[in-house]
Amino acid sequence: FEDVFESTDEAFAKVDALYKQLMDKRDAVMPVSGYHDVILASDLAGILAHEAIGHTTEGDIVRAGSVAGDYIGKQVASELVTLVDFAHTWQGETLPVPVYLDDEGVESQDAVLIEDGVLKSFMHNKDSAQYFGMPLTGNARAFAYSDEPLVRMRNTAILPGKDKLTDMIGSIDQGYLLTRPTNGQADSTSEFMFGVQMGYEIKDGKLGRAITDTTISGIAFDMLKVVTMLSDEMVWSCSGMCGKKQPMPVGMGGPAVKTKVFIGGQ
Repeated sequence: FEDVFESTDEAFAKVDALYKQLMDKRDAVMPVSGYHDVILASDLAGILAHEAIGHTTEGDIVRAGSVAGDYIGKQVASELVTLVDFAHTWQGETLPVPVYLDDEGVESQDAVLIEDGVLKSFMHNKDSAQYFGMPLTGNARAFAYSDEPLVRMRNTAILPGKDKLTDMIGSIDQGYLLTRPTNGQADSTSEFMFGVQMGYEIKDGKLGRAITDTTISGIAFDMLKVVTMLSDEMVWSCSGMCGKKQPMPVGMGGPAVKTKVFIGGQ
């Protein structure tokens, strides 16, 4: 979905960036296994928002026993973290997957899932909203006319902060900048594992060598509790289909996120 360019300059810029990454990977080193300070670039922050938090806060998943059901109204993340499933626009910008009316005929509303670190609400279709006694959010989506509308995300993102990426890198003595995800999975406990195909060492506040493909893993709610910085740049993407029973295009986004996570390596 992302390889649609409005100009040749945009396409060439992406090719140049990919070329640089490939050249960097020639001399890549294996990361040191362990619990490290990391900066997750926006693509990884978006997958974290979607896979590890978003699915646990879908009303039907909560009703089936998701851990989020025990956390409503509680502090689940750093006070820096606000996470929203947007219906169609953000700051006047049309988002990658705009949904104005869901597939139950409900007007779509933004669903504020986490606000200032507190779990505030879930995403709903009519059935789950009635069950929990919560307002409708317009999250019922079906792939085809013959499919049952399920609670599905639209455009899920962590909101940006006030920090510059250079300052975030400069704040880390020993850690990693992780930039490109591959695949990811999470369960209803918010436990996750994501593949990372591009990243760099951070040593004494400066970027170092590229690292080989690796994985990151942990409990998403625990990881969000140790977020200490968020960049001021927001990046959106629509990189594929979500596979919850029916394929469904979804958008995701976020800033760069400084936190701690377990990294696989040597």
